[in-house]
Amino acid sequence: MDSARKASQVNERVTIKNLRERLDRLEDVLASAAAMKLDVRVPVTEDDELASTEEAINVLLEDFAALLAERRQAELELQEKLQTIQRQQDAINELSTPVIKVWDGLLVLPIIGTLDSQRTLRMMELLLEQIVATGSRIAILDITGVPVVDTMVANHLIKTVTAAGLMGAECILSGISPTIAQTIVHLGIDLTGIRTKSSMMEAMRYAIRANGQKIVSVKPLAEAIGIEESPTDE
Repeated sequence: MDSARKASQVNERVTIKNLRERLDRLEDVLASAAAMKLDVRVPVTEDDELASTEEAINVLLEDFAALLAERRQAELELQEKLQTIQRQQDAINELSTPVIKVWDGLLVLPIIGTLDSQRTLRMMELLLEQIVATGSRIAILDITGVPVVDTMVANHLIKTVTAAGLMGAECILSGISPTIAQTIVHLGIDLTGIRTKSSMMEAMRYAIRANGQKIVSVKPLAEAIGIEESPTDE
């Protein structure tokens, strides 16, 4: 009986030791999972009640790892879409704020659509870059295509004109309709110091005179060099 009891005690101690080792391994795996190391698994070496718990934890880790991988893939796809949208937005901004060199010393920036802070900043950057690149001394900002001029839009325009002036270029604000003029007066917006014209044509005429140039008619020039107009077919 003593031998059987001793053998039973030995087996019990072995079982307890084995159980402690399995619980330690289980704790290590859970700690690794908490640290987002999801490639670890609980070794299942026995066929008992604890083994079912170990298998369940392994299944949960596999499911969580798969879910996390899907989430990361979704985040990557979302980031790529956001980058695509940003590139498209940049392209639209480039097209919506073209700085055109009409001739030496004169730039024209036709503005179409609503102005916001981001677009105004981009517009200002493009205009200043072209002023430096071309050495232009006059720039026309045409707002014929701007549907509404409120205090925010006017402030954006004033900032752009001021920045261009600091670069040594005079900015002419053209395309001011009677309605926009009334709105500016009603809002009390101060455009003192900014040269304004009712149309781009008037602004270009001013720019030509400011550059010391003249507008000449083609017909007197043709007569002077002896070119006759071709008769039209009747």
